[in-house]
Amino acid sequence: MKKLLLACALLIPTLSHAQIFNLSRVTSTGDGTLDALFDAEIQEIENDINADLPTGDPKRLMEGMANSQAASGKGLATDYISHFDKVLIGAGLGLGADLEENKEADSDLSGIGITGGLQLGLNMSLFADKSFLGLDPNRTTVMLNFFSFGLDRDFDDNSAKIDMLSFGFSGTYKWIDGNGSRLFGWDGVRLHTGYQYTKADITFTGKINEEVNETISGGGTITGTILGNPKGTIETGTHSIPLEISSGVNFLWVMSFYGGVGTDFNMGSAKGKGDLNTQDSTLTCNGGLCSGETADVRTSANIDDEADVNPFFLRGFAGFQVNLPYIRLYAQGNKVFGTEVYSLATGLRLAF
Repeated sequence: MKKLLLACALLIPTLSHAQIFNLSRVTSTGDGTLDALFDAEIQEIENDINADLPTGDPKRLMEGMANSQAASGKGLATDYISHFDKVLIGAGLGLGADLEENKEADSDLSGIGITGGLQLGLNMSLFADKSFLGLDPNRTTVMLNFFSFGLDRDFDDNSAKIDMLSFGFSGTYKWIDGNGSRLFGWDGVRLHTGYQYTKADITFTGKINEEVNETISGGGTITGTILGNPKGTIETGTHSIPLEISSGVNFLWVMSFYGGVGTDFNMGSAKGKGDLNTQDSTLTCNGGLCSGETADVRTSANIDDEADVNPFFLRGFAGFQVNLPYIRLYAQGNKVFGTEVYSLATGLRLAF
């Protein structure tokens, strides 16, 4: 479990078709047979260390991180069916994930993203009572959002740090009026656009302490300790401009359901970098063919890569909202078509 936590926190597989941590013998006993026995045991130790960790192309992971981060901001700070006349104030959280399985990896996750937001929505009737550029101010709302947060957490011999930043704005126009009532009725059709910037930097530091005590063919025993202090960082930043159309229904005053489709134009990337911070470890062989011979083992990893976000999303979304007096509770799911990128946005708003 600790190794799996290490992988999830670092989120940095190594070279394609390679394992995360690579062990190699860097000294010789002077005996080819003993060297071969050490090499076989070192390979088994490497396989054991990597047993619960994914393998695969780090560029694919960085792409998944960038796409997940861009998706995490969808639905977080847009008015789809809030029913407010003047001002809306709220807070929300968005989570994104690329759930595409890598056939070359023991992992069901190719990336994650997280975005938070404090929101301020304004109905434009506060500022104008006549149409402007053909837009009715009573049908037009603007929402601003901003969030900055940092967290440090220690667990066992490891520590993790995350720094988040997000800001943006959205505009919504009720293009077609609905019919019926809040008791039961169609809410009409709304158009949406805006801009969203999301950033999440994840840093993880940990400790590898792998005890070795293995019997080899010939009756000898190899003992020692493989040590390492890995540190990894993934820096993800994305810009996104959505174009959306949505509609919804109201039911029993309290419930509202909505959905729609949209396209997103994205820029940005995710970059991984890290270091194992290790020194050579010594393994010793005694008994059988061995008489105290040693081999120095070096741990290495290639965990640096970078990838851009997909420049274009075609996305569907659906959500529901609970409408209480002055209070709105909402949750929305998003799916990027043609991919396994999903996101969820949820939060609470006060509407006046």
